[in-house]
Amino acid sequence: MYIGQSATHFTAPGGPRRRCDATYSPDRRVPVLWRPVVSLHVRLVLLLLRLFHSGLRLRRVLAPALTCMLMTGAALAGDYPPLEYLDEDTGATVTAVEAPLVFEYPRRDLAANAHDYATLAAASVNRGGKVEYVLIVYFWSTVDPRLRRDTLPDPEPLVIQADDRRIVLKLRGHSAHEAGIGLAVHAPPVGNAVPNVYGTDLAVVRFLAAARHLALVAESSGTTSTYELWDDRRPALSAFVRHMSGAD
Repeated sequence: MYIGQSATHFTAPGGPRRRCDATYSPDRRVPVLWRPVVSLHVRLVLLLLRLFHSGLRLRRVLAPALTCMLMTGAALAGDYPPLEYLDEDTGATVTAVEAPLVFEYPRRDLAANAHDYATLAAASVNRGGKVEYVLIVYFWSTVDPRLRRDTLPDPEPLVIQADDRRIVLKLRGHSAHEAGIGLAVHAPPVGNAVPNVYGTDLAVVRFLAAARHLALVAESSGTTSTYELWDDRRPALSAFVRHMSGAD
């Protein structure tokens, strides 16, 4: 079972549809008790609609407010409400980003359109009121294994370059289950990539969501590689931060 089942196409925000085998979207067929977190803006719009129809006197006051809220709601139509569910396996309440960040490293030395990828997803685990935050990173590739002589990056050291700040991630393990997450979160669409689980906090996730430039710096057999942001889902990261901060 997976949170965020993969597909074979994606449309980058503001860009054309591209085939890359790296699209992520929730698979409603998976019988998981998750729910999208409804935005506060949506709830306010519904409340205003009820009040608007309750009487003529209120309409003069509420009409401008309703118009403003509807325009705001339209602007926020691209929001990425986080996924939240009670994990029956671990007993924890898990909240995860609706869509992960995907980074890529071109492998033109192997083939013209060959790439290595890194998927990064933020999640929180609430066990008895104690909330912990993790970043789950998968390294994977569409390169034919027969063509490559090197290996995918080591889980450590791993650095996130966020603007002028270098954030060194501390590995907690290779099992999301040990962190309280019983299901794979946004696993890659190909291969059997191992999840690398890193501890973090909300302040770091907030900084990543607001950063203008993000990249992953990883090492493989002593060689350093920089993975540039390819599928930019920072709005999903921002929505996750807002929800965990109680802003929604």
